[in-house]
Amino acid sequence: MHTASLLTLALACLASVVDATAAGPVPGRRANLRTLLTDRSLGLDSDTTLSFPDGLSALGFEAATIRWSMFNPPTYSAAVTPATIEDVATIVRVARENNIPFLATGGRHGYSSTLARMTDGLAIDLSALDGVVVNQAQRTLTVGPGVVFGDIFQPLYEAGLQIQTGVCSCPSMIGVTLGSGVGRLEGIYGLVADALASVRMVTAEGRIVDVSPTRNPELWWGLRGAGANFGIVVSATYRVQPLYRDGQFTVLDFILPPQANQSYFAFLEELAGGDGGGAMPRDLSVSSVMHWNQTSQQPQIMANWVYNGPEDEARRALAPMFRLPSLVTAVTQVPWSQLVATSVFGLDPLVCVEGQHITVLGANLLRVEASTFSDLFDSLVTYFQQYPDAGGSTLTIETFPTQGTESYPDDSSAYPWRSVKSLVMFQPVSNGPSKQQAFDWMHSARARLATRSGYTGYDGLRTYVNYAQGTEQLEQIYGADKLPRLAALKRKWDPSNVFRYMNPLPTQYP
Repeated sequence: MHTASLLTLALACLASVVDATAAGPVPGRRANLRTLLTDRSLGLDSDTTLSFPDGLSALGFEAATIRWSMFNPPTYSAAVTPATIEDVATIVRVARENNIPFLATGGRHGYSSTLARMTDGLAIDLSALDGVVVNQAQRTLTVGPGVVFGDIFQPLYEAGLQIQTGVCSCPSMIGVTLGSGVGRLEGIYGLVADALASVRMVTAEGRIVDVSPTRNPELWWGLRGAGANFGIVVSATYRVQPLYRDGQFTVLDFILPPQANQSYFAFLEELAGGDGGGAMPRDLSVSSVMHWNQTSQQPQIMANWVYNGPEDEARRALAPMFRLPSLVTAVTQVPWSQLVATSVFGLDPLVCVEGQHITVLGANLLRVEASTFSDLFDSLVTYFQQYPDAGGSTLTIETFPTQGTESYPDDSSAYPWRSVKSLVMFQPVSNGPSKQQAFDWMHSARARLATRSGYTGYDGLRTYVNYAQGTEQLEQIYGADKLPRLAALKRKWDPSNVFRYMNPLPTQYP
């Protein structure tokens, strides 16, 4: 298979809620920022670094601001990489006092269109706050905002521990958590945010506060599902678990030809249940990626199944998959520490390449119906024929077990979609002449899918905040029943709307 086609198979990385990039600064603001940030009276740590888009620090500026997605990026006039939590607080205070807009960035994987509202501001690059501390006796993991999922797998595994994560190695762990964090282990442990024990946060005023179930409990509720709106989380502690079933997983990857789509989606419906039906077995998860094969000029399905257990059990659970006409099949038993690296034919390093011209439009489904997915698959033929320069686009359906997620009460956190059965990501990829048309087509396709989602009101559209495009109604992202409480939190913790660049909340609702 062509390398470009392989790359498109796995562009379904979970997005972080913090992001940054560099482009076209305003000279006046740049000079002002340079003066402000180089003032020695600030007392910044000697290891804290400053960079600007010109001069000797230009390379450092690029490293501090480059994004995973270059679709409608924010822009900056300067970047600062704090070496300490205290410096983060100082920088926030200086920026506030001088009316300088800023965006704190961790993994820089966010792609919401709201990020483009940041123009020529200050990037607070948190990558240097990258500590990973495993406490084996207390079964906790403490990380900084510069830690990505790939940093935690081996230290935890060596301690005989594991935790639920996203499906890719490169997003910020804290960033994903603030949106709640969906993933393969939801059936056992729930969302990533369900493992959170406490955080330390810098507020809009530049204060450092601790947040947990007993300290600022109302903010604790809101951080887990809408966390980008309230402050900069500079440290997070999670509860971790002993290795489940000795930490052994089986990865089963398939590439299916177009004629197999109806049979495949019928099997998926049988497992995950239709409207009002059951849920995916808790030890099983799948990401189904519809894409275009440039060589055969046909659509295909890449199915990445993961079973939490040994290979013989996995093969029995997925016996119908082996009866489908697969073009490529790969089955591997791996330890938990290698699960992300092995999945999707081992394409994680390619997926994580920075600077891609990709964005995401997400949609939640309460129903898993073969006819809905087959109709989507058929419609992609028209899309790829109309927009050949968008041939790298994909449509991904994540179907994760929800037993662990639904074991937590709905009001335990701000996350509103615990009963979702599938998360669909429309992923237009283009930097050619059809960029806008390809995006518009995907936007319309999402609207059509929403009418079959199983949700009522708001055109049937609901979307996980980390997969939101930023064009949705607030109720479609945060849920109408959660918004009054979230708006009150925003009014208390960020009344001036300092943190307004990632799917922002209002201070009043309704």
